[in-house]
Amino acid sequence: MNNDAPRPQARTRTGLFVTSVLGAGLALAPAPGALAHEGATSVLALAACDNAGLLTQEEIEVSGSKAAAPDGVAELTASALWRNVLSHLLVSRDKANPCFGHSDTRLWDAAVSQIPADIVGVQTTKDRESALIYVAGIPDYLLESPQHFTSFKPGNTYGIFKIDGNPVADERKIHDLASKGAIGFLVNGISIFNYTDTFSYNDKGAWSYEANVAEAAIVNSDVAHATPSDIPQLPKSRGILHNHQMSRALLKQLQDPYALGVTDQSKVVGFAIDSIPIYGPLGYSTKDASSGVKVLKSSYAKRSWLADDKFGAGHRSSLPEWVVLNWDGSNEAGANLLNLFRKPKSDMLLSDASTAGAVSYAGSDAKLAAEIALLEQKTTLLRDDQGFVYWQSDVVLPDGQTKSVRNYLLKSSDLWGPDIGQEVLPATYQVGDKEKFLFTAVVGSFAEDYEFVEGYGDLDFFNGTDSYIPARGGHAYHYVATFGASVSDEGRLSSASFPYFVGIQYRSKPDPFNEVMNTAAQVSYLKDNAARLETIFDLGVVGRDDKKALERASVIQTWRRKLTE
Repeated sequence: MNNDAPRPQARTRTGLFVTSVLGAGLALAPAPGALAHEGATSVLALAACDNAGLLTQEEIEVSGSKAAAPDGVAELTASALWRNVLSHLLVSRDKANPCFGHSDTRLWDAAVSQIPADIVGVQTTKDRESALIYVAGIPDYLLESPQHFTSFKPGNTYGIFKIDGNPVADERKIHDLASKGAIGFLVNGISIFNYTDTFSYNDKGAWSYEANVAEAAIVNSDVAHATPSDIPQLPKSRGILHNHQMSRALLKQLQDPYALGVTDQSKVVGFAIDSIPIYGPLGYSTKDASSGVKVLKSSYAKRSWLADDKFGAGHRSSLPEWVVLNWDGSNEAGANLLNLFRKPKSDMLLSDASTAGAVSYAGSDAKLAAEIALLEQKTTLLRDDQGFVYWQSDVVLPDGQTKSVRNYLLKSSDLWGPDIGQEVLPATYQVGDKEKFLFTAVVGSFAEDYEFVEGYGDLDFFNGTDSYIPARGGHAYHYVATFGASVSDEGRLSSASFPYFVGIQYRSKPDPFNEVMNTAAQVSYLKDNAARLETIFDLGVVGRDDKKALERASVIQTWRRKLTE
């Protein structure tokens, strides 16, 4: 969605005011590739499909592909693409009785029960360098409907993702933002949206709503919900079911060690659109196997020092260092900020014409003047090389050392976020029940409430690490679905932590094929590479009717046709 465009506002038949949407003890698997499931989660039963399992060579052999020949299967399953990508995908392993979506309410069940679940098609290039993953965007476990915005029903996304076996390195200092629409997909085909709902407080472009806070009233117990599919501003949304943080149900279905309470390497839970895999929260902290397995922690720290009992005044009057300088200081001479909205620094930050001496302010903004006076009593105001004003605070690292970070003052109190602890009505709410959507804006309610502090956790700015992975027999870079609790903590699955999947920017270059709403790039790629693509798996079922009769057709051909509709 174009964030420079006017905010979509539409009243639907259900009286909604829409201003944003795009944001232990498991049994062993009974057969190779198949997944058992627990009888119930802490909130609702998983009720996963018995025929769901990981893609194996058995599915390849019945796919009708040229790769189904014995030598073709051996060649494919020996490839890095198979080992690192395809073998982690969740599919229906019985095409005669495929898995479909199902829900706990009639409204949602009527919609999702006609949609095939999990990954529904796979193609690879003949050189085994890339794969096309076809998804409907629906899980096979019980899909609980949320208590609000139930009219936003999940639909078939007819999605296709392109994943490369070797992600393309991004040599630029400033990488692409990981923020708009689907930034990846889980291994069952559900879309991953990142930390934001794509809108800012009072539309000023300074404070991006943290979706897991602002949208808490409109998600289900698995922290998932759907975009609307029936408003003109989003004609192709098709009701995209998505998670802004890791699915607890999927962690349990995959029998990930973190869900089991076991200290062992987590499994692949998804892929980002830059082709880098996303692992669960447990992993090795270095490239050396001797480093051992631990919960890999995010290095984004809450800016608790903004509170009035710390260095700050209880106001969201300053932006974190990463927004201004980038994580490595590479944007110090840059013209624009690096948060979601990338506004010019000169339009957003306080500058001082002086080059030496104390910072002075002669403007008419009384709130800003009072803020400056208070900060001068608590700390020292400084200028960077561009003349922008900041103050410093120290962050204590796990090893006891401290690291100083900058807090850049906004040039006007009109650009401030809500006071810390203030009640806020999010960008998305239901007109008749506003009070149910209010949230208390504690530190952590906005993306800019976090500062990246190298060494604060185990992961880098991109929320990943290059560490040892046993299944690969060596080290590899991967993102991590981050959680804040230990393996022994009973409430660990409710401790997902910012930025949840991918950091502020992607580490590698996303393929243009995966850009949001860029169907032209997809159509062009499919046309230009038709001779290079080979079908590895096609469910052969595209839906079922009201009487549960299967609608049999090629998934791959049907999904391609949908691209041009």
